[in-house]
Amino acid sequence: MLSIAADERAALEFDELASTLDAGLPLATLGGRGEHGDRVVHVILQQRGVDLSPSDDVVLQAAWRSGRIGPALRARAGQRRQRAELRRQMLLGLAYPAALYTMAIVAAFATAPILGHHGFAIALLVLLAALVAATLVLVRGLRTGGERWNRLPWVGRMATDLAEIPYLEVLQALYGAGVPVVEAHAGAVAAVPNAAVRQRLTVAGRVLGSGRTLGEALAESLALHAETRTLLANGERAGQLEESLHRALERRRDTAQRQVRRLGRSITLGIYAVAALTAVLLIFQFYSRLYGGAFGRR
Repeated sequence: MLSIAADERAALEFDELASTLDAGLPLATLGGRGEHGDRVVHVILQQRGVDLSPSDDVVLQAAWRSGRIGPALRARAGQRRQRAELRRQMLLGLAYPAALYTMAIVAAFATAPILGHHGFAIALLVLLAALVAATLVLVRGLRTGGERWNRLPWVGRMATDLAEIPYLEVLQALYGAGVPVVEAHAGAVAAVPNAAVRQRLTVAGRVLGSGRTLGEALAESLALHAETRTLLANGERAGQLEESLHRALERRRDTAQRQVRRLGRSITLGIYAVAALTAVLLIFQFYSRLYGGAFGRR
């Protein structure tokens, strides 16, 4: 929730600063000074409490140098809002199963004195701890591990799609600001959070530096999704790489959102099954103990 609020607040500040600069107000009135150089916009945003990501840093500096800071700020604002919306969808998808699982734990503790043991409650807590630990290991593996992590069922494809989004965002912004494609690619690779995707893109960067086209470099290194490679290669040949980057970015965002919703439904069904099984076992043991004790007294 804090990340969502931070992204939405940053988007507002990006739009506000873009509007102010378009109006022609001097930088001195906004908190910027001449000694800040190409990073004057960074300083102004940081004074307003905006936490800039590495991709924000690279894109805004390139946009300031090219004189396209207004469009760049608005583009970053839109991307922050889309990222906040994606995170909100993920949280909303987890809200119901989390509440259901919590209710199952509460029910297990509430019935423990009647059942005479805390076995169900302890089992649910152990399962929860295992899920949290597995999630942490998975996130760490996707960020720092190799290709095997991206081949995992369900989450692997989603992780690679999510990793492509910041690359395409930064590449589109830098290339649109007039940065040569080789330099734009290098800056975009640094924004990729997935180690395996970043490694493939690094190989593509070496191919690109040898004088090959971006489409050829991505195809040779097998970096990015096949759809993305096709869109960028076609756009590059047609002289419309920036537009192709935009289409590829929108495609990966749409795909990632569908995958997040699908994963959320799968988690909900899994938690529902665990809660339902727990409820059945609790009821069975409760009545077994109740009637067992009644027949024993007779």
